[in-house]
Amino acid sequence: MLILEQLGVALGLATLSGLNLYLTVFIAGLAIRFDWVQLADRFQSLDVLGHPVVIGVAGVLFAMQFIADKVPWVDSLWDSVHTFIRPVGATIIALKALGPEPAYVEVVAALLAGGAALTTHGAKAGTRLLINHSPEPVSNIVMSLGEDVAVTGGMALLIFKPVIAFFVFSAVLILIWMIFPRLWRIIRTTLWLAWHKLRMPGKKERLEKPVELQREVNHELRDLLTIKAEITENDVRWTARCLSGRCKGVRGLSPNLRGLIVGVEKGAVLHFAASKTLRDRLFKIPLAEAAITVESRFLSENLVVEATGLRAVFRFPRGEGDIAETVALRVREMIGQARAAATTMGEHAIEPVTQDLMIETHHPAFDDTAHVSQMLPLPALE
Repeated sequence: MLILEQLGVALGLATLSGLNLYLTVFIAGLAIRFDWVQLADRFQSLDVLGHPVVIGVAGVLFAMQFIADKVPWVDSLWDSVHTFIRPVGATIIALKALGPEPAYVEVVAALLAGGAALTTHGAKAGTRLLINHSPEPVSNIVMSLGEDVAVTGGMALLIFKPVIAFFVFSAVLILIWMIFPRLWRIIRTTLWLAWHKLRMPGKKERLEKPVELQREVNHELRDLLTIKAEITENDVRWTARCLSGRCKGVRGLSPNLRGLIVGVEKGAVLHFAASKTLRDRLFKIPLAEAAITVESRFLSENLVVEATGLRAVFRFPRGEGDIAETVALRVREMIGQARAAATTMGEHAIEPVTQDLMIETHHPAFDDTAHVSQMLPLPALE
């Protein structure tokens, strides 16, 4: 039980430090300084957190973070700076909580504490990047206050119930690792879009002339199209690199996948090739009755395909509005050609029949063995 208490305190301090290092140190220091909690002999090394200088510095830095966390994009800049500070601080605090241990135990504990802090820090940074897509301060303020409440509650838990805290924080870390691939895609794609916005602020201008779209068909894409859609390389008309956005009605297509939109020669279907869960995937977006629009957002130009029960978004960096507009134009052309082909086929299929049909009927005026043949026209098909 004593071991679980030590592990609970160490793991809790490391996990919460990754979320908000300064608030964690500040609360722990106040609790020790004003005897809100009596440190057991095995936790005496944490007494240093109750020093007035430590409390004062942690309080000032927390006040700075309290303001920075509520300003869109300033919070992400603050997080990027603390990518190294939080894991290091969490490691030092966790080692203090464990007290004197053999060297190999300290090394393992340092690795685990740093990993726990980096995990919660990555979750925090990824979530902040996600909400910064809509640059309004309300979501940032709510998120910041929620984090402060979570750290305060977590500190209370590990102070009064360290054994329960061990299992709670372990479950939180496991949950974060389960969703970490999606968080990593959010971080990677948002940084990529932000970098393009810095390089090309991209004042959107009206498209005067469509740009020439590249036709990138490598061996992987060719095999994927052949196997999944029975499309040959010669059927590919154009391709465009982009990111997937929020999609509804397309099975398996999740946001923040980097891939290629593929326009083909025939058919009202748009294809998107991307890598997901360590394998190449091909997603089919039906274009029948779809409306194609381009929307300007803070970080991207979005190509939107909308129909009944379908909404697929593909994101292009700011500064590539001409490519997004050209892709929208080409997709509309595909829809128009598919509709024209369907109309032509329909006209041939419903061509009226004017042939007369010989129908042999029985006439009541004759005996049972007599028949009359009448020439009855076959009604034309509607």
